[in-house]
Order: sequence, then structure tokens, then C-alpha cells
Amino acid sequence: MPLGNIGYCGVMFFFMLSGFVLTWSARPGTRKQFYWRRFARIYPLYLVAIALWFVVAWSFGLMGEFGSKPVAVLPSLLLVQAWVPTQAIYFGWGGAVLWSLSCEAFFYLVFPIVYQRLLARTNAGRIRAALLVVVPTAAVACLAGAIDPRLDLALYANPVVRVGEFVLGIVLGLMALDGVRGTANQRRALAVLAVAWLAVPITLGYQYSDHPGLIDTLTLPSFAIIIFLVGTREADGGRVPIASARPLVYFGVVSYAFYLIHPGALAIVTELGLFDTASATEAALAVVAGFLFSIALGALLHHTVEKPAHRYLLRKFKRPPDQRTRPAARPAESMDGDGRAWVPIPAHGAADFAGGAAWGDAQAAGADSAGRIPAPWDGEHTVIIARRP
Repeated sequence: MPLGNIGYCGVMFFFMLSGFVLTWSARPGTRKQFYWRRFARIYPLYLVAIALWFVVAWSFGLMGEFGSKPVAVLPSLLLVQAWVPTQAIYFGWGGAVLWSLSCEAFFYLVFPIVYQRLLARTNAGRIRAALLVVVPTAAVACLAGAIDPRLDLALYANPVVRVGEFVLGIVLGLMALDGVRGTANQRRALAVLAVAWLAVPITLGYQYSDHPGLIDTLTLPSFAIIIFLVGTREADGGRVPIASARPLVYFGVVSYAFYLIHPGALAIVTELGLFDTASATEAALAVVAGFLFSIALGALLHHTVEKPAHRYLLRKFKRPPDQRTRPAARPAESMDGDGRAWVPIPAHGAADFAGGAAWGDAQAAGADSAGRIPAPWDGEHTVIIARRP
């Protein structure tokens, strides 16, 4: 089906969302502290995912799949595989998904610089700056598809070509922090426009799915609008009912682990013959079973590897009290004697934008005896946001 042909657009959505969430959750601290928080958040589980992929690939004779050869592992370990324009490298190790973490590593590297520069601009200036990055990178991605599909794929994974999506997310986050919302009619019109425009890349996906640069570019405006509308609605106290369901909230919590491990999990169930089905019903059930197995494995890794490693590494790098700087434009908050910012507990707790979930449990966010929770937060994608009356 056409929609399935463009599933890779989800990566672009995540890159943009990453910029939005990092901007919204910007907290006092130095660049060194920011980099350490991001390292603690992504690298321990990323390293485990590489090791588990090796075990799966070796056990089932898949060492040649996705370029998983010994020569490809070093760039992956260093998170630079997406810079090497060789498919055996940028799609190597991890079932052809870990290249996106290489892009994220670059985005984290440039975020403090880009954030500070955009912070000093007006919203109109920020939009112009985003267009100066998005338009040429999108043009390069589209042109590559017209020249050679192999070049298109190499540029699809290249951090410089993808950085426009991240910068646009930062701009959307700064606009949200500055109180840009629009009237109810304007927001409804934008929502209708975003959903309607998605029909274009979905329809073209059937014939041009092998041109990811073109399809991503066509999808980008809709995703930008959706991220801004949903993000600001949650921040202002509105609810997206389906996203508030506890299963989706939990999926948001374990989504990073799920993303890293699902290629290996699906390789296991495939090699075990789960997808060797004779009917559409059996095929559908096999897909559901594979998804649930991936979720279960992701949840296991989240609780046994991701969370413990993250907490351990954060304890190893505590914020020096004499190096704090306050970011601009924040929701109303109070400071305690430790210099930590707090906000009142929202009606529905914590929002995990990165996993697509809405409000979770405020107590899990570290609520204190005064009924407050830490204001935007400590380096993960979970963002604590005050609900305005």
C-alpha cells in the first residue's frame, strides 16, 4: 500500500521533533553538561543494540545483511557511520536503523550553537534562518533522486542534508516558547491543511518510494504543522485523548529501546518462520506478534539497561553550581535554594513527545511535598510542562 511505501518519513518526523523537544526542555547548564546528558541518554543502550545485533546476525548467518561486516562496526561505534557514503557502512550494524543515531549525534553537537543564535532573533528572523537551511538541503535531496537512486540513498542518511529538519524543529520550539499559538480558527485550518497535504506524498509513494528525498520534502510541511499544533496544545493544557492512554504513554517511555532493538527482534521471528504464512489473516497475526515481541524486548532493555545506565552516568556528572546560565523564555516557575526550577504539577503529569505519548504520572517526575515537579528537565525526551489555567 502507498502509506507503507513511505514509512521512512517517520525518521524525518523524529528529527524535527527532536529539535522541538530539545528546545522546549532546554535547561540551565554548560555545553559540557548538555553533551554528557545526551551521551548518557543514548549511548549505553545504543552500544548494547550493536552487540545484540552481532549476536542475532552471527546466530542466523546474517552477517552480510545490511552491510553488517567487521569493517562497518568501527564507524558505528563512533557514531559517524552516516558520514561515510557507502551503504555497507551507513546501513551497517543494527539492521539499517542506527544511522539515524549518527545524525542525532551531529544534531546534539550543533544544538547549543544553533539554539543560542536563533534565540537572539525575532520569530520572523528564525523562520528565515530555517528556510535558509531547509530549502537548499531539501533541493539537494530532491536533485539526488533525479541523478541516481544510490546517491539519493546516501544523501538521505547524511547528517548535513538532514540538519534542516532539526533546525526547523528548534524554530518551532522557540516560537512555542514565545507564545505563538494562532486563533482557534487558524489552528483548525492549519490542521486540515496538514492532513490534506499528506495525501500528496502518500499517493506519490506508490510510484516514487525509491526517491526518499522527494517524499520527505513533500511530507515536511505537514509534519511541521502537526508537531507545532500538538506540542502547543499539550503545553497549554489541552489534551489529545488517544495519546493520553496509558499503553501509549508507556510505549513513549520505551520507544527508544524499541526503535533500536526492533530490527533484531524481527530478524529473530523471521528466521524462526513466524512470517511463513499461507493467508492474510495469519500474516496479520504474525505482524502483531512480531510487534509485541519487539515491544517486550524493548521494555526489557529499557528497564535493565537504559534507565540504570542513564541514572548512573548522570550521577557521575553533577552540575557545578557556579556554571549555571538561565535559558530565555520559560513558563512561569520558581527556583529553590539549589537553583532548580519547579512548576506546579499539571493536571495529567508528564508529556513524552518523543514517543508520541501525552500525559503520564506526575509522581514519577519527582514531585515534591509542595506539589511541584522539576521544570523542563534533565536531558531525556520526557518534558515536564506547566498547564496554564
